[in-house]
Amino acid sequence: MAKSKVSDLTAVTSANVNDLMYIVHTNGSYKITVGDFLSNMTNPTLQGTVKLGGTPDTMAAPGVVSLTSPISYLSIPGTAGTITIPNGANGQVKVLITTATAGGSYKLTVAGSANVNFNRIGDTATLAYTSNNWFVIGGTANVSY
Repeated sequence: MAKSKVSDLTAVTSANVNDLMYIVHTNGSYKITVGDFLSNMTNPTLQGTVKLGGTPDTMAAPGVVSLTSPISYLSIPGTAGTITIPNGANGQVKVLITTATAGGSYKLTVAGSANVNFNRIGDTATLAYTSNNWFVIGGTANVSY
């Protein structure tokens, strides 16, 4: 590698936290792990389309909201039901979107006994987990206290 120009190196499309990156600085050349580079990044500016990764899951019956993907589609049956969400990780974001309804509704209770009610297509809630609670930070679903 020492005999190659940086511009001639093969490009990669993914990296692991322990992979090394080569940094060319005015005072010399350095190495840093991808994990250290990302953990020390503060206040990044994102431009363009920002996507939440993973394939959304669908809830077709009352139950527990999955935390394996950042987005869950709610397909509400013809009756009322309660959905719950397990504890997350501090800073985690979860988006719930009602994509279908047969006339019923879902109720989700989050921090401070707030009830988030989903009953029509297009009802949404964006939740953030912090201080051992999920908090509603946006959306169109009806929130009552």
